Amino acid sequence: LILTNKHVVSSDREKYIAIIRYNGGNEQKLEIKEINRDPFNDLALVRVDATELKSIDLGDSDQLKVGQKVIAIGNALGRFENTVTVGVVSGLGRGVAPVDPTTGISERLEDLIQTDAAINPGNSGGPLVNSSGQVIGINTAVASAENIGFAIKVNIARQLIDDFQKSGGKIIRPLLGIRY
Repeated sequence: LILTNKHVVSSDREKYIAIIRYNGGNEQKLEIKEINRDPFNDLALVRVDATELKSIDLGDSDQLKVGQKVIAIGNALGRFENTVTVGVVSGLGRGVAPVDPTTGISERLEDLIQTDAAINPGNSGGPLVNSSGQVIGINTAVASAENIGFAIKVNIARQLIDDFQKSGGKIIRPLLGIRY
């Protein structure tokens, strides 16, 4: 399973996901077997057939402090793969309403990590890591100002992964059929 943002894989037309390995710089395209989207968070779990992928340690986003050093990794502007930027946690518990570029729909995201590490379009779905190399967030959005980026707390993603595994491979969310 590969954890990423829902808006990164928002179309069912995607058939392959590219994995870029830093140590060799080789791009490997893996066929997507299944995409599971979380309807309440900008998160998705992508299933691929691969056994050689290595996982990265997940940290505890509840232990974050404003001023803590973080590192954002991504594919800046969709052209500059393996981009690494450094900054600090500049706010916690932030809420934003980014517009999904593929659908044009605004989605409200709450309880985000705000960072001044440069997060650019294309960095979405990449990890935000602490100085110990543990993932503490998933890069998801930028503000229309310089050096303000947002990441989903990894503890939210961890709960999604746990629920996914307990439910036999499905993302299940409650729904109360009321609309305003």
